[in-house]
Amino acid sequence: MRIALYGPFMFELAAGLRENPANDVQLFLDEETLPRSLLDEPLIHDPGFVRIGPWATRRSVMWPRTAPITRLLAESDVVLVTELGPIFAQHAETQFFFIPTGWDLTCGPFPIRSRSARSRGLGDLSAAIIAIRLRSGIRAASGIWGAPFMPFELAVERLGCVLSADLPQPIDTSVFTPQVESTEATDGFEGLTIFHPARMMFTPDPFLVETGQWKGNDLLIRGFADAVDRGVIAQLVLIDRASSPDQELAKGLIDELGVHDVVEWRSSGTSAGFTWRELADLYRAADLVVDQFGGWFGLVALEGASCGKPVLNYVAADVMASMHPDGHPFLQAQTADEVCDAIKMLTDHGHRESIGRASRAWVLKHHDRGVVARKCESMLAALGLV
Repeated sequence: MRIALYGPFMFELAAGLRENPANDVQLFLDEETLPRSLLDEPLIHDPGFVRIGPWATRRSVMWPRTAPITRLLAESDVVLVTELGPIFAQHAETQFFFIPTGWDLTCGPFPIRSRSARSRGLGDLSAAIIAIRLRSGIRAASGIWGAPFMPFELAVERLGCVLSADLPQPIDTSVFTPQVESTEATDGFEGLTIFHPARMMFTPDPFLVETGQWKGNDLLIRGFADAVDRGVIAQLVLIDRASSPDQELAKGLIDELGVHDVVEWRSSGTSAGFTWRELADLYRAADLVVDQFGGWFGLVALEGASCGKPVLNYVAADVMASMHPDGHPFLQAQTADEVCDAIKMLTDHGHRESIGRASRAWVLKHHDRGVVARKCESMLAALGLV
């Protein structure tokens, strides 16, 4: 079966599908948006698998029918797309499925709602053109595969569509693994190391909350400060990045709460961020990984859990119950007090180890890229496409 995939978010799924020799898989990545996290992946250099090019140019977006990427996607039996992929797949005259990452469903199709998240002027014109093309492409998809969390449900309702299925996020559990010895040192620190790699976004802007971008990081900072004040020996490791809107507010809050001496800001040394293998070392050096508190979860939760670490976040209980009736391993908190309680609980080494093992087992069962790829194949087979 010839399967084409578009977008960096699709790398792990493409790699999993490629493990089946019955599949002829090609992954298309736009050269202007290629993330640093992929640069040290060996498969990225296989031209028979990955094709990197100027696919999402202004001209291609304006005239997608004649775009080079559209012609290439048309050579496949089925197309799986994300980001701007629906713009081109719509005109490839083959069945395609949209697997949203976030922005491409919650913001991209709605230029007026998302105007606060971009520069004004020419950015408004570009956003309007992309929105028109993206809305049309998403509506033309044979299906939208996304988890039924509030931001996605609201977006598809506005588009007059539905989420037709949920394909779990795949990760490489051989990279994010507890078995590899960490190269990161903790400088002899014997307390609890808490790692929170998410961007700082805790200003309660209604648009950010609605689209799932609000992360509630201030709950972590306040809960961490309370735990330290109650005698817990701990350090908090955060990521210093230019794309973190509330980073200066976070630093001010840390100073205000008097915990700046036990908070460390890590930088990759480049605006492109950390590679996956660098991130895996940071996860392994931690005792607790903290995701976000906005009601859903992303790669931080999965990567941390895959490394055998307890993960603290907040996810909508009803949605998780519908997706995972047998439960999930994530520790839950919605207030600073609950964050503090979770940190205090995890000072017990045995408890941390037990939750970490359960976390790793859960990710292997549901989110390993081979497992997700086989589920994808079964979903396509159920639709008569295999």
